[in-house]
Amino acid sequence: MKKQLLSLLVLISAPAFAAQEINVQALQACSFIENDFNRLLCYDNTVAGKPLTKPSEKKTLTPPKAVTNITPNVSAPVAAVKEKAPVAKADDFGLEHKELTKDKEENITALVSSVKKAPYGELIIKLDNGQEWRQIGSDSLKLNESDTVNISRGVFNSFLLRKEGQNRSIRVKRTQ
Repeated sequence: MKKQLLSLLVLISAPAFAAQEINVQALQACSFIENDFNRLLCYDNTVAGKPLTKPSEKKTLTPPKAVTNITPNVSAPVAAVKEKAPVAKADDFGLEHKELTKDKEENITALVSSVKKAPYGELIIKLDNGQEWRQIGSDSLKLNESDTVNISRGVFNSFLLRKEGQNRSIRVKRTQ
């Protein structure tokens, strides 16, 4: 009885192993793609069970060189970004990592409208132009309302907040 059950189990699971082998071959073919986005797209399509080729072409797996030519359809999101209304330069200062901007200002000067402390002691600074900046790190700087501050661009896409008339600065990131 056990031998018959075992042989029946092997017969039932044989197609699953064959399908799994095809996925392994397809995943190996995806690993030859050099472009990160196209390689991820190939992996996603393979796991979802979609063919690597277009429907009008053969249904067999293509060699790795043909797989590298897969291009994603990104024209719709790019068009949506281009149609987005441009924001004034001072309003998007510090948000370059979140939105596409062409002209980058080097610094801004504004008045502090409020200063709060976060749970771990970092400063949360709201400016009169509506921007909100949060301190990064543990440096100290005493700020009061109506102080004039200068925020300038640092290295590696960081920003430095400096109180007018002082040489001390703290690293900040924009939250709003």
